[in-house]
Amino acid sequence: MKMLLMAIGLLSIGGTSPALALDLQGHRGGRGLAPENTLPAFATALSLGVTTLELDTGITKDDVVVIAHDPTLNPDITRDKNGARLERRGPAIHALTLAELQQYDVGRLKPGTDYAKRYPQQKPADGTRIHSGIDP
Repeated sequence: MKMLLMAIGLLSIGGTSPALALDLQGHRGGRGLAPENTLPAFATALSLGVTTLELDTGITKDDVVVIAHDPTLNPDITRDKNGARLERRGPAIHALTLAELQQYDVGRLKPGTDYAKRYPQQKPADGTRIHSGIDP
C-alpha cells in the first residue's frame, strides 16, 4: 500500500503529462453506486470524472450484443416483468432474444444478499433494462 501511495504521489507531481496521467476506471460502470453495467451506472461514473468505463458483453439469441456481466440472469439483481425476483440463476442471455431479455428489470439489488451487503450505497434505478447498442 505504501508503494502504491508513493507511485500516485510521483504521478501527481508530474502534472498533466499524458505519459503520467492516471486512468480512472468505472468498473462495470461504478456498480458500488448504481446498478452494474447499466446506463445509470455509466452516467454516475462519468459524473464523477472517470476516464474509462469497463463493461462486459454478451450476445442474445437473435445475435444482438448486450451489456451484461453474467452469462445467465443473476437473481441478486434481476426481477421479471411482474417485478418478482428470480428464484435462481437463468435463463442464459444467449437463450433469449433482445425483446425477451428486456422484459427483465436489473435496476435494484436483492436485499439481504451478500451482493447487496457489499454495495450498500448503490442507488436503485427501477425499470432499468440490460442495454444494447440498438436500444432507442
